[in-house]
Amino acid sequence: MTNPQEAHYFCVTDYRKGSPHLSHLALYDRLVEVLRGVIRKLSDQGLPLRVLEVGAGHGGFTEPALALGCEVTAVDMSGPSIEELRRRFGTNPKLRAIYDPECTLCDVDCDYTLLMFVSVLHHIPDYMSFLKKASKRIATGGALLTLQDPPCYSRHRLAHRAEQTAYFTWRLTQGDYVGGLRTRLRRMRGIFDEKNPSDMVEYHVIRNGVDEEAVLSFARGAFAEVTFFPYWSSQLEAAQYLGERFGLHNSFGIVADGYSSKLNDSR
Repeated sequence: MTNPQEAHYFCVTDYRKGSPHLSHLALYDRLVEVLRGVIRKLSDQGLPLRVLEVGAGHGGFTEPALALGCEVTAVDMSGPSIEELRRRFGTNPKLRAIYDPECTLCDVDCDYTLLMFVSVLHHIPDYMSFLKKASKRIATGGALLTLQDPPCYSRHRLAHRAEQTAYFTWRLTQGDYVGGLRTRLRRMRGIFDEKNPSDMVEYHVIRNGVDEEAVLSFARGAFAEVTFFPYWSSQLEAAQYLGERFGLHNSFGIVADGYSSKLNDSR
């Protein structure tokens, strides 16, 4: 049976549609600048630029990492996404694209200087266990970068309500109203359809977002320096402008530097 990620993100999927961190140029540029800052710091420290990107999709952040001179191992559970990565960037010898349908990371090394998750953690059922497991692939002194995850809805009720209002407005322009209504009714009732790829990859809708405090706690225990930055992202262009203007936060990123395997092993 095709895994849910592959069923949902097939060959004709446009990752930019419905992904504000890819579709809004100003937001995308700000997040790419965060990536640049992490890579510059690794370079200044004399560390090799070796990136493990989990859930690379079609390469929205693979491309700038390659452009900055990094060796990138891009892992994804979707075979068509891996094929698209190879089509776009396969002539670059610094790219290694790995199809990993079970997301075991068995075919990757253990000496990466940057582990990167962009819009990924909220798709993983037990994201904390996976984060801890994946971090063991980081070399001593390396870094972790996570971007575009929703924090716990219950801690940010105003921003979550604003986001939902903007989402519903945007959704009205996307067609398939019957399918969208059915999905919304299921989620309002807390029903999780394991046969529906959309439900299987959008765990955060059911489980109250991502516990940013738990991710932060892990990062602070395994890295010497940790920076948390909240920001606003919305599919709707007008809502993106208004959310930023009013200082709302419905997404977060984390930059962690100075990885220590001893600290990680002790947790």
